[in-house]
Amino acid sequence: MKDASAKATESLKVSCPAYQMLTPRVAVEAMEKRLDATLGAVKTVQPALAKFYNSLSDEQKARSIPLRSASRPAG
Repeated sequence: MKDASAKATESLKVSCPAYQMLTPRVAVEAMEKRLDATLGAVKTVQPALAKFYNSLSDEQKARSIPLRSASRPAG
């Protein structure tokens, strides 16, 4: 989990510069790059999170926050 989080964080830092965008086109391109980086970070962390969650006992799972958002329908 720690390694996956660190990898995702580094990827986001590299892909999401903090400088001001000069034109709307550049701003949109930067936003697309940020969204791609965010999706990549989620895909990096998700397997480690699922592995950790699956290692929990049923009692621990019952006490934890569910992985599926309550606003997202199941299935």
